[in-house]
Amino acid sequence: MKKRSAKKTTGEQVLMDHVQELRIRIFVCAIVLVIGGIIGYIFYEPILAWLRIPLGQDLYYSSPAGSFNFIIKVSSMVGVLAAVPFLFYQLIMFVQPVFAKKLSIKRVIFYTSGSVMLAMVGALFAFFVILPGALKFFAGFQVPGLSALIDADSYLNFVTNAIVTFIIVFQIPLLMIIIDRIKPISPKKLFSMEKYVILGGLVVSLFVPFALDITTSLLIASPIIVLYNISVVMILIRHAVMRKSPEVMPIAVTQTAEEIALDDALVSDFFAAKAEHVPELQLQSIPDPTPIQSVMKQSSVPAMDVKPSRPVDAEQLRAQARLRREQQIAERVALYNTLPRFRTMTDIR
Repeated sequence: MKKRSAKKTTGEQVLMDHVQELRIRIFVCAIVLVIGGIIGYIFYEPILAWLRIPLGQDLYYSSPAGSFNFIIKVSSMVGVLAAVPFLFYQLIMFVQPVFAKKLSIKRVIFYTSGSVMLAMVGALFAFFVILPGALKFFAGFQVPGLSALIDADSYLNFVTNAIVTFIIVFQIPLLMIIIDRIKPISPKKLFSMEKYVILGGLVVSLFVPFALDITTSLLIASPIIVLYNISVVMILIRHAVMRKSPEVMPIAVTQTAEEIALDDALVSDFFAAKAEHVPELQLQSIPDPTPIQSVMKQSSVPAMDVKPSRPVDAEQLRAQARLRREQQIAERVALYNTLPRFRTMTDIR
């Protein structure tokens, strides 16, 4: 009962540690989100001027609190966009211990930096390529005698949807590389799925609310297809590099250095004890080997003396064996202390 209660306590402690870590990471992400929102509130005027570039005209609001609500929405959008890379980093760091063999800390930092760069490229592509084309398409349907008074909230939602959509789309190469890192994907399978990717890109472009014309739909589907093929090429390069220089994976050690040293000492004592029988073998009278009779032409082979050529000291033999084993134990302990430790299922329970 004591062992079961101890295992249960250990499992509960591990679960509580994970929950506490999750709370801390969520709290840190919330702080970053608030800081990003404050920065967006401080610089909302240049941000608003930058957002109006694709539209080229003034924005309007229809409620007394419309201006305040718009400023809060702009600040929130800036805070979320600024916190996305940090949120991505915190998410990977939370699950990183599960994939410690595949995702090291250096790789997490590398993937986070790549995610930030891809997000920036996707946002710029949406803002300077997609938005002008979509706004030009919608402006072509104006009715004579009617003028457009574009609501500030509607325009902000329109811009935000476009930017967020392409930030997600431009993460395709990074996501595929991470998946291939955790569980390798066959390049042949990736090439066979290309037709489904093309079809899926066209379907996604049709359901995007700001892409109602063929040109904008093609501009949305093209990055999906191009980024998928770039991902396949990068995976092929990675597999080729792995074949030339296979990666050495760490070995999971389930014993402590003291336990390993004790096992080695027991083995050393076992072989040292066997050395006590050496004098008995030395005193035995070993007969000469009898030649094997054969129908072949026999050759005269002199009998070989298998007795020791010199007396064997049992104490000296044991001392030499123990010295060699102690040196090996010291080397193994030094090696095992450098390897990472992994929890076993019995420790968790």
